[in-house]
Amino acid sequence: MLEQGRLGIRQLCILTILIIAGDMMMIYPSVIATYSGQNAWLYALIGVPLGMGLMYLFVKLADTYPNENLIGVFRKILGFWPGTVLSLFYLMYFIFSSAAQSRVVGDFMTSQIFLYTPIRAVLFIFVIPIGWALYNGLETIGRSSEILVPIITTFMFILVVFLLPEVQLNQLVPFTDTTFSQFTHGIVIGFIYPVGEALPILMILPYASQQAHRTRDLMISAGFGNLLMAILVTISMLVMGLFLTQHTIFGSFVLSQKINIANFFQRIEVLMASSWLISTYFKATVYLYAFVLGVAELFRFKTHQFLILPCVLIVYALSNILTPNMPFFNTTVIPYWLEWDFTVSLVLPVLLLIIHLIKSRLTTIKGKTNS
Repeated sequence: MLEQGRLGIRQLCILTILIIAGDMMMIYPSVIATYSGQNAWLYALIGVPLGMGLMYLFVKLADTYPNENLIGVFRKILGFWPGTVLSLFYLMYFIFSSAAQSRVVGDFMTSQIFLYTPIRAVLFIFVIPIGWALYNGLETIGRSSEILVPIITTFMFILVVFLLPEVQLNQLVPFTDTTFSQFTHGIVIGFIYPVGEALPILMILPYASQQAHRTRDLMISAGFGNLLMAILVTISMLVMGLFLTQHTIFGSFVLSQKINIANFFQRIEVLMASSWLISTYFKATVYLYAFVLGVAELFRFKTHQFLILPCVLIVYALSNILTPNMPFFNTTVIPYWLEWDFTVSLVLPVLLLIIHLIKSRLTTIKGKTNS
């Protein structure tokens, strides 16, 4: 196997949660509120069980050939050349997603914290630890996630609890003021956008320990991660209302600025930002790792180590040219990105499972006929 390290099931579940959280901790409330309107919080909650179902779909696709990563699964189901073409499509998705995570970090840091720092410097500082993590391997990434995930959950808890005095329940009504377009967009975004982007987990699934309850644990992890995002959307709607939620790109950062307990416990937005940076870092790392492993698998390389530096430099270059600024990314790129997520995380996996089922049935019928 290309990767000699092994992940425990707990580390795999933690990485799943971090990938789902990722950049969603900042931009998810704005995106779902823009597309679904007043009932964004409700669609985010509905997306929790749907997201668990989507993770079940991912695991079923991986279980068709348990010892193969996503590239191997494509070639086994579709054949060599069709599987190779589909693999290239997914590899492009992985590398662009890693660059997009890096670019969101760069835009956030240069617009909210380091106002006079060139974005190229921020991006360079961000991609260096990504490359270092890839160089040290999967076990290091998994163990680091175990150490750092309590920071994210702790600050999410602080954000929700200390914003309760700012809650206005009338911000959630009316419940039925929605169109069919808002309904469909809200439902789809509620589970595709957070959980659908956990797809690169399938690239590292063969290197995780095989346990009896792996499917259940991954579904619970997907549900927990999506529930955190649903809670974030709900608290954003309760505190800021629909209009500000829609037009505030970095919603959780603005929410954390509103925390003020007795004029003593306040201005914790940088701490909140640090938890978001951690989750986005792991998301960008796993995406790039999936790309590196995929390229090595696609071209039958014996090792993937020599690909790490070129791939990190490609991510750095792409993150600089992907979008001119964050408003352009939100208004122009995200609508198409949602369709891309929908295609790679739902449409194509369903089609692949259908093709695998048909091939299995035909093989069974052929075997019975020959016997």
